[in-house]
Amino acid sequence: MAYEVTATRRRPQKFEDLAGQEFVAETLKNSIKTGQIAHAYLFTGPRGCGKTSTARILAKSLNCQNSSGPTCTPCGTCESCRAITNSSSMDVIEIDGASTNSVNDIRQIRDELMFPPASSRYKIYIIACRAVTRVPMVIAATKLESSMLIFMVARLSIRVAMRIVI
Repeated sequence: MAYEVTATRRRPQKFEDLAGQEFVAETLKNSIKTGQIAHAYLFTGPRGCGKTSTARILAKSLNCQNSSGPTCTPCGTCESCRAITNSSSMDVIEIDGASTNSVNDIRQIRDELMFPPASSRYKIYIIACRAVTRVPMVIAATKLESSMLIFMVARLSIRVAMRIVI
């Protein structure tokens, strides 16, 4: 049996499973229900509060293939949901913002955004940053309809979740 990190094994798979983030889950669900989905979201908070889990659940909700559009309750069984759970989706890309911070890296991301999603509704970039200084540079580089950015910042603890409106 292959080694698996506990945080990955016990990661919440639905908005209802997020512990202590009910207001964030409810805000995101309302956004999906009303069809007012932003092209970028910023999740902040200390380590272990659920930023990555929330981002992955949001990605599943937007790309679930067992619904005609974005849904508040991803099935978890379709190909897209399973690929996101296994971190093997070609359309949901997780990037470490600490190592991906040069102008050439941003240009590469921008060039990749020109291609539509391979098999999902949205192409989603989940970018984990340690400082909020990287966020504006990446947002400025990306403004396409079929893609979305989700930023997770660990050193900004003023708010747990904040929607970026640009």
